[in-house]
Amino acid sequence: MKKRTRAVSEGYPVSRRTMLSGGGAVLAGGGMATRLAAASADPEPLNTLDIIHTQLVMNLVVTCSSPERIGPSAASKDGNRDEIWPIIGGRFWGRGIRGLVVPGGGDFPVVRPDGAIIIDALYRLKTDDGVTIIIHNRGLAYSDTKYRLIPEFIAPVGKYDWLNKSVFIATLVEVPASLALAKGKNENDRLIQVHQIS
Repeated sequence: MKKRTRAVSEGYPVSRRTMLSGGGAVLAGGGMATRLAAASADPEPLNTLDIIHTQLVMNLVVTCSSPERIGPSAASKDGNRDEIWPIIGGRFWGRGIRGLVVPGGGDFPVVRPDGAIIIDALYRLKTDDGVTIIIHNRGLAYSDTKYRLIPEFIAPVGKYDWLNKSVFIATLVEVPASLALAKGKNENDRLIQVHQIS
C-alpha cells in the first residue's frame, strides 16, 4: 500500500495528524521564544531594598621590609608571584582595641592570568592586653593607588570575638607622615582602614 502522505518538501500533501503535530511544535517554539524574551527583559529598575552601612572600626599601620624575590621564575599555578613583602611590625587601634602588629607575616601579591592584581596578606595582631588575633587580608588593586580589601579576623572567644561575627571591607592608602613608623629606605608603611558592614 502506498503512503497517503509524504514530506511537504517533496511537494506532496500532509496528513491532518502531521499538520497538527507540526503546528503544536511551532506553537511550543513560539511560547519558548516569548518566555525567553520576557526573561531577558529587566523586570524593573534596580533599587536598593536593604541599605548597606559602613563604620570605620580600625586603623592598621603595617610596616614591611624591602620585597624579596621568590625565585628564578615568577610563574605560579595561579599567576605571577615575583616577590613577597615581609611584615616586620606596625601598630593598630580602633573601637575598643589597640596593640602591635607581630613581625613575621607577609604580603604575597599575585598577578592573575587575566591581569588582575591580588593582595594576599597574612599576619598576626597582639592587643595591648595580650590577645593574639590572626588577620587574612585579601583584595584587588583597582589601580596603582586604589585598593579594596576583605579582611578576615580570627579572634579567640571573649572580648574581641566581635571580629569573628562581622563582614569587613578595607582600603589601603599611603600613610600620613604623622602616623609613619618606617625607618630608613629599606622599610615602608601602608595604612589599612577597616570598615564594618551592617
